[in-house]
Amino acid sequence: MLNSLVDLARESSSEKRRELLGQVSALFIADANRYSDEETALFSGVLGRLVEDADRQEKAKLSARLAHIDETPHDLALQLANDEADVAKFMLQYSNALTRDDLIQLARAKSQDHLLAISKREHLESRLTDILLERGEQPVRRSVAANPGAELSDWGMRLLLKLAGQDAPLRDNMVDRVDLLPEHYTRLIEMLPDDQRQVVRQMHGKNTALVESLLREAGEAVAGNALERRRSRIDAKVALKEIKNGQTTLDEVFLTLALARNLFDLSFILSKLSGIEQKYVTNVMVRYDIDGIAILCRALGVGTSEFNMFCKARGAHLKLSKAAMDNWMQDYKNLATEEAQRVLRFIKVRLTTMAQSTP
Repeated sequence: MLNSLVDLARESSSEKRRELLGQVSALFIADANRYSDEETALFSGVLGRLVEDADRQEKAKLSARLAHIDETPHDLALQLANDEADVAKFMLQYSNALTRDDLIQLARAKSQDHLLAISKREHLESRLTDILLERGEQPVRRSVAANPGAELSDWGMRLLLKLAGQDAPLRDNMVDRVDLLPEHYTRLIEMLPDDQRQVVRQMHGKNTALVESLLREAGEAVAGNALERRRSRIDAKVALKEIKNGQTTLDEVFLTLALARNLFDLSFILSKLSGIEQKYVTNVMVRYDIDGIAILCRALGVGTSEFNMFCKARGAHLKLSKAAMDNWMQDYKNLATEEAQRVLRFIKVRLTTMAQSTP
């Protein structure tokens, strides 16, 4: 394989080299976690040369594919991250191959579109958010405010609070943050129109209460017996991989497990897709109230008919009446996807914060 890669890199035809880009990248992605350091370095050199002759569309496609591969060579990731924004944005937002120092240097030098992509990363250290807020224009600052994984320094928080007075979308994003001190939250609430203040207060209180309920001991919060794995025609780990690869859908897997009343494996699937520990998902799975599991399922895009089947399985587990299950379904139909996703983001960050503060 090593010799064949070297031969590919020596191709003199630009057209041929562009055609080879897709083939070589597919070869790397297929077994990225199995290659030796020497092989990975060789892939980096070959792909780096092929990228030089590729057009923007081809480079963007490569960047999108490699951004989610942790084994992507650092030099190659940095090469793509330094390209035009429509190529670089995938690496800047998703790649774990880029270091903190890489991101800081890029944030100091690149365009607003590059900064916007960085601002959407799952986690941003306060040193990096300070640069984004200092150099970034309104879209970047709004994006930082909306990112629950963006750490804010004292300076960054004060700047965003100041900007919130004249920027309603930014203010709305700030209200949803869980790292606000009481005085910050009070200040933001006072900026809202009168008809929104009470609604936001009630929503914030409800979300906080929901998170706190997730952290209770099972004996206090869980209704009914612990979940047991039931036999079904699918393997949960295989199904999870197929969902992520687009070979099947969450609805299909969800329905199969619900029909089998296999709530244990269902909680595993929902945990992995939502990024919430399984013990918390199991907790809301077997509670009498529907709020937690409905938010989780709606945020992940579970269909109404699939959720209806789940309600029947859950109701049987808790030995509840049909009327109770009908009420669950009505609540689910009334729950907007955007609202569920917003609450899920709140829950994830708050759970992380509370877990870190627990001795």
